[in-house]
Amino acid sequence: MALELYTWATPNGHKPQILLEELGVEYDVRPVNIFEGEQFTEAFGKLNPNRRIPVLVDSDGGKPLTIFESGAIMLHLADKFERFISKDPYARSATIQWLM
Repeated sequence: MALELYTWATPNGHKPQILLEELGVEYDVRPVNIFEGEQFTEAFGKLNPNRRIPVLVDSDGGKPLTIFESGAIMLHLADKFERFISKDPYARSATIQWLM
C-alpha cells in the first residue's frame, strides 16, 4: 500500500495523521515546512493548487489519487478502510456533518 501524507505540525495537518494511526495502516510522512514556504514550490503546487497542507497521495491500485483538505482526506480514508463511518445514510450524514 502506498499512502503519502504531505503535512506539517498544524491542527489540520495532524487530523489525517491521527486517523491513519487509528486505522493502523502504513503510510509515509512527507514534511512540508510551511514556515520556509515549501508549500509554494512548483512540485507541491502540482499536488494542491491551493498550496495548503495536508495532501494525501494514495497510490494503492495503480494511478495515484491526490486528495487535499483534511476533511476530504479523512472521508476518503474512512471509506477506503471501511472504518469510522457508517454505510447507513443517516449515521453517515451525521458523521460527515461533525467532520466538516
